[in-house]
Amino acid sequence: MKQEELMRYSRHIMLPEIDIVGQEKLANSSIGIIGLGGLGSPCSIYLAASGIGTMNLFDDDNVELSNLQRQIIFNSSDVGAKKNLIAKKKLLNLNENIICNSFSERITKKNITKLLKDSDFVIDCSDNFETRKIINEYCFKNDKDLISGACIGWKGQIFNFNFSSSNSSCYECLFEEIEEEDLSCRESSIFSPLAGLVGTFLAIEIIKNILEINNSKENFIEIDSLTNEIQKRKIKKNPFCKICKKK
Repeated sequence: MKQEELMRYSRHIMLPEIDIVGQEKLANSSIGIIGLGGLGSPCSIYLAASGIGTMNLFDDDNVELSNLQRQIIFNSSDVGAKKNLIAKKKLLNLNENIICNSFSERITKKNITKLLKDSDFVIDCSDNFETRKIINEYCFKNDKDLISGACIGWKGQIFNFNFSSSNSSCYECLFEEIEEEDLSCRESSIFSPLAGLVGTFLAIEIIKNILEINNSKENFIEIDSLTNEIQKRKIKKNPFCKICKKK
């Protein structure tokens, strides 16, 4: 590790759970971030600052004025521009040592293998159940750790699925009956700082997964930012789940 990198990541390296070996693990990791909105913005910023080696960004939207209330990677001058291109530019300005690839494509069943094959870990910051289920099934079948987040109103959720383990549940276990959202995240009310909190949690969880220091038995966190209540629990595998029941 170069002297400049030792200085940049010194506060990480001082943590015994990370040290130089852990920081090098982060530098050698590749993460796919799907969605650069309220969750993907803070998540990608902290991962770039933390020294994740390769970040693959996926978002096919343009920046809208209503995004600026919570999507902190963008500013007023970015309105109308492609999110993936603006995010890539700003993340590289933050940390020129990382590799940042950006794609203006929406994840589908047909293209997900091509788009995510070079990502060792996946963070789902998408805004609809259809995309989340496609990502969940792909990550399960390919043994890729999946961190997924959502927030609507005052409440946020974080899921951590370690698909290298045969005992891991999946997103479908909890939402098997839901095919469509009555109100998508892009149309719903969202408390601005909550999006930042959930996005930061996503970055925390994926970094701990990369470092193999995520020892929590609970893989689901729910945050109520109105009451300041945080609940943690383990999502158990559904024996009838159409995705993970056979593993």
